[in-house]
Amino acid sequence: MTIVQPIQIQVAQKVFEAWDKIGVTGRAEKLQKALNAFPNNERKMAAWQIENAEKEIAETRVMHGPTGERNELSSQGRGPFLCMSLVESDNAKVGLVGQVFTALIAGNPVITVGPTGQEIMDMIAPFVAEGVIQNIAESAQDSLIEANHLAGIATLCDPMQAQLLNQRLAAKGGLICQLIEETDSDNLSAIAKPHYLLRFVTERTVSNNTTAIGGNATLLELGSMND
Repeated sequence: MTIVQPIQIQVAQKVFEAWDKIGVTGRAEKLQKALNAFPNNERKMAAWQIENAEKEIAETRVMHGPTGERNELSSQGRGPFLCMSLVESDNAKVGLVGQVFTALIAGNPVITVGPTGQEIMDMIAPFVAEGVIQNIAESAQDSLIEANHLAGIATLCDPMQAQLLNQRLAAKGGLICQLIEETDSDNLSAIAKPHYLLRFVTERTVSNNTTAIGGNATLLELGSMND
């Protein structure tokens, strides 16, 4: 049976590759243009997430192997992310802005929820390609959570809500859906850490064999010789 994905997931999948392909620097240039639309604390959070990504994942790391190969380590986005808040606090919107900008700068298209999500989307959408950030009504949240091709959920919640959501995601089929929770909605202690960003990406390694021509053949010949 063919499972029809929510339209927001379909749109996100179509723009994912292009958004991810422009790299951290390209995404930062676009997202920085949206910063002035945000209030002070939200703007500081968004700017920090962009700067952190430029420092942590923008450059491809080159590692030379013991047999002469060249290994290039980089990151790429995971896919469509749902960003939402299940709690109310003074810092909840700041945290949600942090989640949205982290997911976006990491190379993922984002879907936000409800009126607060719509406000955030409206401030970012003019500076990114159509479909990179979308919004859904709160009534559609459950259907998005159950979508097979949702790559991850970033949420502000309490520990019990995180446990229940984790169990729900573990029981569903399709793509493994990453839960990235912030349970300290007052201090945002998880979102404020540099390595928080790494939960929104996957590693990509490209290995190039730079051994001299004939070198491998000579080693194989030596290994096949009888004593």
